[in-house]
Amino acid sequence: MEPLPAVQRVDRYVHERRTTDQKLVDWAVYFFLLSWVTLGIYTIVVFYRRLKRADLFRDRRLHYHGAVIEATRQFAEQSGSGHEVRGQLDDLRRYVNDRFEDEHRPINAGLSVFLSFITLGVYWFIATYRMMRFWWEIQLTEQDFDDVLSDIWLRLGIVQYRVTFEPVPDLHRGFGVHVLLTVVTFGIYGVVWDYQLHTDPEKLFPEVHSTEDTVLSALRHAETAPRGGRAVA
Repeated sequence: MEPLPAVQRVDRYVHERRTTDQKLVDWAVYFFLLSWVTLGIYTIVVFYRRLKRADLFRDRRLHYHGAVIEATRQFAEQSGSGHEVRGQLDDLRRYVNDRFEDEHRPINAGLSVFLSFITLGVYWFIATYRMMRFWWEIQLTEQDFDDVLSDIWLRLGIVQYRVTFEPVPDLHRGFGVHVLLTVVTFGIYGVVWDYQLHTDPEKLFPEVHSTEDTVLSALRHAETAPRGGRAVA
């Protein structure tokens, strides 16, 4: 089978995670040291970086999904099965676009920090709510995407087993509950909440990366295997 140009794009977006899916400064160092010695200034920096990390992850996932769909379309056309899965791929592309235009709109880190200032902190709650919701909802999108992708790939013979992704349940947090607990504990629970906001994405990244590696490996095998060959994922 001829090389699939879109696989190179998948590879590029997978490797972009080295710059987008990063662990921030150690929470204890930030909370107990840097935020104090900078008189609170570093707290603003961390707020910006948390939001920016979500936006960067969002953009990478959007491009990654598009590249995987395109690589699948190219494989189907080369194998003479394009007409069999064209409708499913179109539906999957529409689903991804709808999710990213609705549930996964950019948070805009810089603007969010600015609005938090001019609203005397009120917009901080809005931005934090959106960030918490994003880290959960993006997992549901990933799960749905991989389910449909598996159906298509099994039909095309790209894989023998389904590509699976399981959301990290710890990231399904209620914003209102966290606000309430912070109030009734006179701010003590806010420390716990801040730790969760800081470290939650680090629980998600390994799961996403594992799925990405499986997908990329299957596509590489598919473009190098003889026609009719199968990849194992």
